[in-house]
Amino acid sequence: MLANYTWSKSIDDGSANKGNGVTHANPFNNSYDKGPSDFDHTHVFTASGLWEIPAHFRSKFADAVLGGWNLTGITTLQSGNTFTVGSGVDNSRTGVGQDRADIIGDPFFSGSRGRTEIIAQYLNRAAFAPNALGTFGSQGRNRFRGPGLANVDLGLHKNFRIAERVNTQFRFETFNVFNRVNLNSPTSAQNSGNFMRITSTIGDPRILQFALRLSF
Repeated sequence: MLANYTWSKSIDDGSANKGNGVTHANPFNNSYDKGPSDFDHTHVFTASGLWEIPAHFRSKFADAVLGGWNLTGITTLQSGNTFTVGSGVDNSRTGVGQDRADIIGDPFFSGSRGRTEIIAQYLNRAAFAPNALGTFGSQGRNRFRGPGLANVDLGLHKNFRIAERVNTQFRFETFNVFNRVNLNSPTSAQNSGNFMRITSTIGDPRILQFALRLSF
């Protein structure tokens, strides 16, 4: 068994390489972009394991086919991605195109909410408004965080020795074994018709595969 937990916080004023032409949202104040990195995840937990199933049979044939199987698994849990709510309009009149929406209310809903409600409106739309003319928006960069991620992969494999230097491994692997839908961050442009609606997911649905590997 292996397990790892990371509690961290990464801060910068721009996670992209500035050499590719990415500019600051406010050309007159570089610290306006200071905030959590685009790749920041507060909590990341990973656990993996390998179990040799203790099944043995008196029959050599049965033992060769049914015995000696190994079960493997990887579990990943992590906080959601950071995101900024943009206004979608150039009210700063700078031509940069990275104005942020003003926060005029509480963006968070109180109480428990169902998955359907979360997808339809992740944060309170009424809490945001276009930034006032001549301003860049009253919101810090990457202030909000999308839904977290949880994933479990499992594998079952067995080695069949053909000769002294030749070995075959049969594998049955399942990715996202619980077929969990990991939601992506919502549409964050305040002027979009899908504002605060989650329209995409992270990762793949359940995938099953068989594999045969020959080692020599």
